[in-house]
Amino acid sequence: MWTTEGYDYDTLDYTDGSLISLCEKEDLQSFLSFYPIVFYILFVLSITGNMMILIILLKWEKFNTVTNIFILNLVISDVLFSVTLPFTAFYISSSWIFGNVMCKLTTAFYFSGFQSFVIFLTLMTIDQYLMIVHSWSSTSRSRIQYAVNISVIAWCLSILFSLPEVILSSTKVMNTGETVCEMLTFQNEQNKWWLVIGHYKHFSLFFIIPIIIIVICYIGIALKLTTCNIRRKAKVLKLIFVIAFLFFLCWIPYNITMILMFQETIESFNNCKSVLHYVFYISQTLLYIHCCTNPLLYTFLGTKFKRYFRCSFSRLCLPRVLSMEHDISLRTSMLNAV
Repeated sequence: MWTTEGYDYDTLDYTDGSLISLCEKEDLQSFLSFYPIVFYILFVLSITGNMMILIILLKWEKFNTVTNIFILNLVISDVLFSVTLPFTAFYISSSWIFGNVMCKLTTAFYFSGFQSFVIFLTLMTIDQYLMIVHSWSSTSRSRIQYAVNISVIAWCLSILFSLPEVILSSTKVMNTGETVCEMLTFQNEQNKWWLVIGHYKHFSLFFIIPIIIIVICYIGIALKLTTCNIRRKAKVLKLIFVIAFLFFLCWIPYNITMILMFQETIESFNNCKSVLHYVFYISQTLLYIHCCTNPLLYTFLGTKFKRYFRCSFSRLCLPRVLSMEHDISLRTSMLNAV
């Protein structure tokens, strides 16, 4: 959680494993004035889109494929993350008025949703790689049970990694009378090693490792498609390029900015004149946009989902024909080209 409250050098804010100072700089405050609107829009788009995906999964699909199981979990992760956006939007424009319990609960939803999102996004990429490159079955009972088990493990890890932030988050009444929701432990010099742990946890487990896996998988998929005599090869490769490009565009700037700010130690956050503050908020917004819209990207680009969507507004739909396809994800579009 972060806010635009007046900056006090004893008050720091924690976001994704790093500390961010609360600056009084008027230009920065003016720059952030549109953020609540952006967050409210992202919340509406995310909830509407993910609910539509969930309804289609429940109405038309059975959870008898690995990909659909991962899509369901990705939707849940996205909803958990998105429900924190209205609270953050209000917090940016005002102070924290929701109490200590909601402070901890919002922090729990934010970090568990964000971290599980990264895990399931990586798992979906691995699943696409195995289906396309190695022709693994997505409907075998053993693989479905494996997907369920690994989903449970992923949620346990996400909750476990979120516990430090949840435990240490609390509300505090400032000298100005305004209430903030922050990690109070960081006000103690002896406990700032939590900053180092949180930073490297986020950077290694939820950026470096996932991005390496995703790059390897998409390179393998691209090589497989280029070496095979398939139909619509150019279209499929273009879809892969778009997904990979959007991922890098939304994730790399944010993490590079966090590294630069962290390398300068906590003092760099106290310098409100630093351009890194502007870069950080812009890159953070890109990251949030990707988190909120990525499930829609995976499904709207899928041929079967688009048919389900059209079917919802037409009496001429043929659900039995649609059920012959494997799942509603982008993988269907790729496999249909083979």
